[in-house]
Amino acid sequence: MSGEPDRREEIARRLREAREYLGLSQDQVARALNLSRPAITNLENGSREVKALELDALSRIYGKSVTYFLEGESADFVREQLDFVARRLKGLSEQDLRQVARFADFLRASPKSSKKR
Repeated sequence: MSGEPDRREEIARRLREAREYLGLSQDQVARALNLSRPAITNLENGSREVKALELDALSRIYGKSVTYFLEGESADFVREQLDFVARRLKGLSEQDLRQVARFADFLRASPKSSKKR
C-alpha cells in the first residue's frame, strides 16, 4: 500500500512530539519499555513499525490515547468529546435524554451556534 509509509511517518512524528513535549529522553522511554535507545530512535523516525503492545505502553507513558497516535489530534478530540458527553448523560432518564436531544437541536439551529460548517 502506498499510504503505509506516510502513515508510519505520521505515527512516528506523533510519538517523537509526545516524548519531546513531556521532556523525556529516548533513554528514559527505552528503559520504561525495556527496549534499546536505537529502537526508540527507529520508532520515532519511522524505520521500525511500532507493535501494538508497545503503542499501548507508549500511550500510557505519554498520556495520550492509542487513537491519537494512529489517527491524530482530531480523532482524539472527537473521542474526548464523546467521553465527556457520555459521562454527563450517564444516569439520566429516557425523558431527560429526549430533552437534552431537543436542546442540542435548538443549539444547532441557533444563529450564534459555533458549530463547524
